[in-house]
Amino acid sequence: MAKSTLKPIMVLSDAHGFYHSLSAVLIHAGLIDPDLKWTGKNAIIIQIGDIIDRGHDYKAIDLILNYLQNESKKEKGQVIRLLGNHELEILKKNYFVTTMPYWEITPFRDKLINDILTGKVQAAWSGRGFLFTHSGCTDAMYEVLKKDLPPKPTAQQIVKLLNNILVESVKKEDFSHPIFYVSQSRGGRDPFAGIFWADLNELLLSHNACPFKQIVGHTMVPQIIISPDKKVICVDVGMPRVFEGKFEYLKFKNNKYKIIKIEG
Repeated sequence: MAKSTLKPIMVLSDAHGFYHSLSAVLIHAGLIDPDLKWTGKNAIIIQIGDIIDRGHDYKAIDLILNYLQNESKKEKGQVIRLLGNHELEILKKNYFVTTMPYWEITPFRDKLINDILTGKVQAAWSGRGFLFTHSGCTDAMYEVLKKDLPPKPTAQQIVKLLNNILVESVKKEDFSHPIFYVSQSRGGRDPFAGIFWADLNELLLSHNACPFKQIVGHTMVPQIIISPDKKVICVDVGMPRVFEGKFEYLKFKNNKYKIIKIEG
């Protein structure tokens, strides 16, 4: 039997400024050593978005993720960074939602824009039959997207569309596209939520139109949630819980995934 060449994938939840927690998870997963050297070989990391707010070490998180993007490539690994709703609101200049000191906002925003335009930060990614976004694609969201997709789109086509929308919106500084919508469940006024602001309950009740299984963060849950139909997995278990010994992350080996627990 031929040996599988599929790369292992680690899916990490919203980091929210908790650098030491994130580093501990990366070490636990065998992706870095205590000196921050890449040890993950050809592994893929997917950080689901929201590196800012709540904790105070977002600069260190931004730095290590950029560093690991470069280091992992040397061994044919990959670090995927997805945009979260907290970063999105910085792009939209809705600064009232951030806990970031006001004098740090503009430099962070400028770097974020450059990271998006150079492909270091994305709206979406796909792999192992899953669509990865920060908060998920509801039925209403997919109805909008499918107008610009072929009748039977591949996951890669959906990802390309979402990433192109993000890049063009950043270039124009126009975030009116429905992928950026905020629904009433999260304090917005839009008729439904886009891929950055969908509450998990919204997604669980309305995800059958999307032809692909989904992995999301955004809504904090006590443990990794898998929907009854196994089409939605939420991984945001709260990065601060690492040092409480109650953290979980998702690991793919070949086409199977496993919930890895960090228990204290």
